[in-house]
Amino acid sequence: MESVERNRRIVAYRRPSIRVSRFTSGLPKVVVLHDLAVIPEILKLLLVDRAEVVAETRSGRAAVALSELLVPDVVVAGEELIDGVVDFYIPALLHTGARVLLIPGPLDTARLLELVDLGITGIVDTDQKPQDLADAAKVLASGGAMLPPDVTAAIASEWRRARRSGPDGLAASDLTSRELEVLGAMSDGLSTKAVAHHLGIAVKTVENHKTRIFDKLGVHSQAQAVAIAIGTITVPSAPDPVRATG
Repeated sequence: MESVERNRRIVAYRRPSIRVSRFTSGLPKVVVLHDLAVIPEILKLLLVDRAEVVAETRSGRAAVALSELLVPDVVVAGEELIDGVVDFYIPALLHTGARVLLIPGPLDTARLLELVDLGITGIVDTDQKPQDLADAAKVLASGGAMLPPDVTAAIASEWRRARRSGPDGLAASDLTSRELEVLGAMSDGLSTKAVAHHLGIAVKTVENHKTRIFDKLGVHSQAQAVAIAIGTITVPSAPDPVRATG
């Protein structure tokens, strides 16, 4: 009997908890994907009248389903979930049009850059104040980005290396208006499919535009192209310049 009860407790612990709130405020919507119950409570308290936590879960699969249903502006996520690491779910979350704000454990800069390359536009580590988390969620909801200083510096350095090795004299004027729109949508963290939906064009057309953008900017990845968009040239629908935190 004791072993049966212990197994029941283990199953209960592993069962995904999902909470959905009624929302009618018209404020930016936030879905929380984290195993600590205190995270959504902090956000609810600090985002009063600025944004609304509409759902919370510990499961990546559930977060994707909730995001498809509720279409949040921001998903605030931990790195380790009850059904895998957040990397597996970032593409699907971005596909819903949401921006992803990560609360990671101690990670090196290289790992954080990998997550940025996947499409994450906000990172607030566990050492920062609760208010920093709420502020970052609001920044992302308004179309901006919030990254730690070391990540910002690494992106800037990567961009400078790409510029030196690429064609001379590249500027915003080298891109067509449609390419600027695609670059702007990419810098918003949207996946290729989401960009296509946002602009009302085919996925293959977006892929062709991305290839030409990379060639013209002399870069080899979306992270490098986004670094240019958020730090150097002004593009339609692009977020505010990256704000260093810490």
